[in-house]
Amino acid sequence: MYADQIPSRVITDQGKQMLFFSGTAYLGIHARQEFRDLVFEGIQRFGTNYGASRLGNVSIPVFNQAEEKLAAWLGAPSGLLVSSGTLAGRLILEVLHDYEQHYSPNAHIAINPFYKKHQPELFDAWIEQTIHEIGECKRDKHLITFNSIDPLTASRPALNWIAKLPANKDILLLADDSHGIGVMGEQGRGVYPELNRLHPNSLMIASLGKAMGMPAGLIAGSPQLLSKIKSHPLFGGSSPMVPAYAHAYIYGDSIYQQAYKQMIENMSYCKRHLIHTGLFSFADQIPIFSTQRHELAAYLEKQRIRISHFAYPSPEDRLYTRVVVNGLHTMEDLEQIRIQILKFKEMDSTLNKGIA
Repeated sequence: MYADQIPSRVITDQGKQMLFFSGTAYLGIHARQEFRDLVFEGIQRFGTNYGASRLGNVSIPVFNQAEEKLAAWLGAPSGLLVSSGTLAGRLILEVLHDYEQHYSPNAHIAINPFYKKHQPELFDAWIEQTIHEIGECKRDKHLITFNSIDPLTASRPALNWIAKLPANKDILLLADDSHGIGVMGEQGRGVYPELNRLHPNSLMIASLGKAMGMPAGLIAGSPQLLSKIKSHPLFGGSSPMVPAYAHAYIYGDSIYQQAYKQMIENMSYCKRHLIHTGLFSFADQIPIFSTQRHELAAYLEKQRIRISHFAYPSPEDRLYTRVVVNGLHTMEDLEQIRIQILKFKEMDSTLNKGIA
């Protein structure tokens, strides 16, 4: 849980207060009092939840209003809100069952039902092979799914492969932009504008529970596809997102803008002061600094700084260690972790000289 009045810190299970450089709340929306006030205002209007189907004969306009605003912001023809990003992905796979579906090895389980192991290094070889297979396949309709960002390695797969897609096939692209929306691109619009420019009528899903701070999923795409999704039993049988958050999003422009500005400033500071240490890799516009020096996590923990450090997707898989910067961090926070990382670097260099 977050420490009272200090949203960039957490209270551990042992009751210790620690500076927090982990998680996926890149803008820090969840801990901003102005956004909380809007959510509470929404609860006062719509209640704590809306458990009915959106296909029922009673509806509230807040969902449609939020969908229209999100679509306009992204430059998408249409948008649809559901209760989670995972549901958003599975709905598309269900509705497009007549397409030959190709799942990227680094795609989230939402758009890769056979997901077993996180293998981002396989993407380039996989997409080349997939393009070849599509060209040779007798079927005309194909769906390619992939992640726009790999948050574990702080990397972005290039989109230059799109130009190699066979022109004589009906190919739909489905990007999971859960870690890009709100963060990447112009004013945080994510991958959709670029993707749709390179391949019109592309599809995008995203969990809004990360940078956007809302427990919900988004689908952006054509009105025709979204109409099919709305008629699918999985959509009709699912509860929608909590309407109070849709209300908060509609009226939260200034909050998102300020949070985005702060995140960009914090990310730029860390790039200036951390990259030269040689400990980290990063991708432009992503506030994540990945390192192979896993012992850094234990060192920082002793300094009451907690960074991201875990094996994924199971305890037996690859270990990932990352410093995650967000819009809640103050200059004091950034200076504190900078100093400690430099101390670790100095200590590490001294140790290596001694071994040599």
